[in-house]
Amino acid sequence: MDRKVAETLVSELGRQVRIVTPNKELFLDVLVSADVPESSRFYEFLPDKRQSVQETGRYHSLSLRRVLRNRNARDYQLSRWKISDTLVRNLGSDGKLVEMMSRCEEPFSLLGKFQSYNFDNPDEKLFVVTRPVLVIPGAKNMKPIHDWEEANLIYEKEVGFFSKYLKRIKPQEYFSR
Repeated sequence: MDRKVAETLVSELGRQVRIVTPNKELFLDVLVSADVPESSRFYEFLPDKRQSVQETGRYHSLSLRRVLRNRNARDYQLSRWKISDTLVRNLGSDGKLVEMMSRCEEPFSLLGKFQSYNFDNPDEKLFVVTRPVLVIPGAKNMKPIHDWEEANLIYEKEVGFFSKYLKRIKPQEYFSR
């Protein structure tokens, strides 16, 4: 990917106030080294590089998952049989976001993942909150983006005694702990 385009995307990632401050060098390297050829595809996968931040009783992980081709957003919405995962399907079915992407002056948007691992609670259970991170460069109105991210939040808690695994829970259970 062109360095100037990558710098714009990383700068826009920094506008996401609901996440940790992104490690600009890490994500710039990920994007510059990404192979994003001309294509009719809506997105390309990015290598799994994560930024981790530790706090008392919790830690966070931020990763970039896909580069989205803004000019292909409308076509992708129309041909939904190509969709391979829930997040991209939800994104492609949100008319406001598709319109924002297709009108964007930059060639690409980003889809990332922000996870918070919280183990600071009376039950000593691990709780995980997974939030998608959508970056549409130059977006004036962040509300549709934030609404979409909120609608796609996943709350999980660790269950099991010998064989532990994460089980999806309702937001109320997470906030009432």
